Amino acid sequence: MNELYFRNLSTALQQASICTPTLVIDKERLDRNIDQLINVLNRGFDYRIVAKSLPSIPLLQYIMRRTGTQRLMSFHLPFLMHLVENIPAADILLGKPMPVTAARRFYQWHATQTTSCCFAPELQLQWLIDTPERLKQYDTLAQSLNVRMRINLEIDIGLHRGGFHPDDTFVQTLKAIEASPWLSLSGLMGYEAHISKIPDLFGGHEKAFEQAQNTYDRCVGLIRDTLGNDAMEGLCLNTGGSSTYPLYDGDNLHVVNELATASALVKPTDFDVFTLDHHQPAAFIAAPILKVVTNPELPMAPRLSGFLRMLGRLPHKAAFIYGGNWLSQPCYPEDSKRAAILGHSSNQELYELPAASKLGTDDYLFFRPSQSESVFLQFGNIAVYDQGRITDWWPVFSYPSDFEASAATPAPSYHVANS
Repeated sequence: MNELYFRNLSTALQQASICTPTLVIDKERLDRNIDQLINVLNRGFDYRIVAKSLPSIPLLQYIMRRTGTQRLMSFHLPFLMHLVENIPAADILLGKPMPVTAARRFYQWHATQTTSCCFAPELQLQWLIDTPERLKQYDTLAQSLNVRMRINLEIDIGLHRGGFHPDDTFVQTLKAIEASPWLSLSGLMGYEAHISKIPDLFGGHEKAFEQAQNTYDRCVGLIRDTLGNDAMEGLCLNTGGSSTYPLYDGDNLHVVNELATASALVKPTDFDVFTLDHHQPAAFIAAPILKVVTNPELPMAPRLSGFLRMLGRLPHKAAFIYGGNWLSQPCYPEDSKRAAILGHSSNQELYELPAASKLGTDDYLFFRPSQSESVFLQFGNIAVYDQGRITDWWPVFSYPSDFEASAATPAPSYHVANS
């Protein structure tokens, strides 16, 4: 990124009459990041898009077309419903264990839908289970609703955020699924975001990766030993993440068969890690400048302000922007930073500018989000920047209009489809 890049982006925003804080996706950079992902997928892996990190139906659909996948991962009940409504052909894996009440709520909602009637939960939805107790809850729910559920087991492969270990409890859980007429094993999910952050003192990322794969392999072995080789047919063996997916090659295919990632495709600052050096930032916040201030002062303290400026504690130039206080870091102008003298503001936040900056009122200060999953939801429709112009607007996720009403809907009884 350089000054010319942001000048061109500013011109495109001004030509599109953008006058409020706006989330921008650079489609050309997005495409280049997708190409990097495809290079890894071509080693033999299926791909599942982590929907929470790219919370926009058109954005997800674009990536689905480019990568040839129908697989999504969802982490939030209202957004699961939103995905089912808008992408009913998707295969969806829950990315975290849901309270059984949330699962019941989903089936209550789904039974009332007409637009999502072609989505078959018993075939297209995998519930993530992390404990024997939660499995029992889901088994009871499935029986009460007369519905079959696909169960994916969360396994702990080093992050220690929960899930099963390759031990007797895991084996007993496999047997419980096999014994239930309502449940079926759909696969495993092992998340390993810690790998890229392990310091050399503790073995570095190589040792962490090796240990994670070994643990995953032991769990796969227990499935074979407990349920037989036929049970492995068609299982979703999911792993990976934005900071780790490039580490996987063909040698890992005997352990896992599916990689999940999403943030890497837009590369927020939290993903400025060595494993993604070949990726480019593709998402920016453009904040209009409302006021440019020369020699800003502390309230009621002009002499102290002058003294602090001599010490370099106050800037010579600053700008009040439209909005602020986002999970983000300023990236243009280079060396701009939040001015600490007035604290945070979500209304008009003050940012120090380089003394040589020529930015003025109605120009833009640019930020890189530190994450995508929550920041993307704060700005309304996403502006798509392509070939020097704003070419499209992609809406972000929203709650289904009948989400609250579904809480009062009586639990339905489902007809059990043949499996």
